[in-house]
Amino acid sequence: MGALLTVIVIAVLLAAAALQLRGRRRVACWLLAVFPGFACIAYLRDLAQGAQRIGLAAFQSDRKQFGATLILLAIGIVAALRPQWRWLFWLEWIFNAIACGVLVYLVFFWKVFS
Repeated sequence: MGALLTVIVIAVLLAAAALQLRGRRRVACWLLAVFPGFACIAYLRDLAQGAQRIGLAAFQSDRKQFGATLILLAIGIVAALRPQWRWLFWLEWIFNAIACGVLVYLVFFWKVFS
C-alpha cells in the first residue's frame, strides 16, 4: 500500500510541474496542495488515537511532523490563491519534492540500509 501511495505522490508532483510549465497555474497550485493536505489528515487521525494506542514516541513524532506539514499546507494554499507568484509555486514544489524523497527512502530503502 505504501509503495502505491508513493508512486501516486510522485505522479502528482510531476503532473503539477507539467501543468505549471504549460501555463495552467491555478490547477497546478491546487494539485500541489493535495499531498500536504492528505498528510495533515493522516497525522490528525494518528494524533486523535492518543499516545496510549500508537505509543509515546510515535505520538511525539507525529506531533512534530504535523506542525511541519501544516506549514507546508499553508504555503500550498497561499500559492494556490496567488497563482501569478510562480516563485511561490516552485518553492512549495521543492519542499514537496524533499518530503517525497523522504517518503521514497522510507518505503523502498529503509529495510535495505537498516
